[in-house]
Amino acid sequence: MAACGCASELDMRLLVLSCTALVLLTACAPPRQVSDSGFGAYAVSLATFDDGLALAWYDTRHGNAEIYVRPLDAAGGDAGSELRLTTTEAQSFEADIAPLGGAFAVAWYEKAPDGALRAQLGVWSRDGAHRWTTPLAIGMQSSRIPVVRSFGGALFCAWVEAAADGSETVWAGWWEADGRRRGPPVALGRACATTWNLNAAIADSGGALVVFDAQAGTDVEELFLATLADGRVTLTQLSTDDGVRSKYPDVALAGTDAALTWFDERDGNREIYLAVAPLRALSPVEPHARRITNTAGESIGAYVAWNRQRIGLAWSDEIDGNFEVYFQSFDAGNYPQAEPQRLTETPTNSMIPAIKPWRDGFAVAWDEVTPGAAGMHDETTRAEVLFMTVR
Repeated sequence: MAACGCASELDMRLLVLSCTALVLLTACAPPRQVSDSGFGAYAVSLATFDDGLALAWYDTRHGNAEIYVRPLDAAGGDAGSELRLTTTEAQSFEADIAPLGGAFAVAWYEKAPDGALRAQLGVWSRDGAHRWTTPLAIGMQSSRIPVVRSFGGALFCAWVEAAADGSETVWAGWWEADGRRRGPPVALGRACATTWNLNAAIADSGGALVVFDAQAGTDVEELFLATLADGRVTLTQLSTDDGVRSKYPDVALAGTDAALTWFDERDGNREIYLAVAPLRALSPVEPHARRITNTAGESIGAYVAWNRQRIGLAWSDEIDGNFEVYFQSFDAGNYPQAEPQRLTETPTNSMIPAIKPWRDGFAVAWDEVTPGAAGMHDETTRAEVLFMTVR
């Protein structure tokens, strides 16, 4: 795989990364550290504005997981200090951020001291001034892993909610910019206990798409697409029920065409796939799919973005026991435009990138993670958020 040539050194406590060499197949700006946690910054999300960007993540620097946002200018430099959004006694996880005019919306879920999970949605001005926050679920049911998208000055959210009998469902709804609901939430389809990733896109018509994996009438987890348009829900199984798991899909749209990525275990290993097809023809997905990775290690955390007629794909790949972030671009026919670029080469683990179209290329962010003595989930694990642009 071709490298983006960023040979880096990270301070093992603060994980400050500097680029010492740059060998370009396509131009890229060197990575830079965005968070200043000194403890743990995880699960980064990206939003773009006309004049800049914003990154959101959850941060454990206070001994309690809280949501943070960092604004960036059009060149990817700092446009202000880190903004701490949450201050509750609950743990706040899995932030997802979307632009909303001169503000931004963030969806996340809280874990209360009693273990209850509650999905939340809030809006802040770009300088960090709080406007409003609301729970996504109407009742007191357990709700988690929300995703938020903006369209036409309004907000679309989807989340997973558990009923009293323990069954889990993907729900969705629309909110006005001032926090008012546009009617009651709508059930999109069955989820399951291992459904831990929702992604969404909004069509030019205003119809909302949500992709997720679930074991719902299938032997193991398979990919599903739910659309909510004009108040009507259509649920489609995308991947064939072949007895091997298809996990963590992401979707991007360009007009009526869709790009879908996920990792699949059909090859006896977790490998990244990319499918490109008209949305109406996306199911079954396998005839449209290209296998992207062929490495001995796990390939996970793939995310996709569409910039005009160009598709950008970013993922994490395990190389010699260490995860690194890769990027590759494709045309609208799902043909590679260049070899994969290795964006990181670090002694830490480069995990689960976020990607958005930016100018004539793409903005990419990820977590650099130093596992603790007992692994990734050890309390001594440390992580910071890094950011770069690629063309």
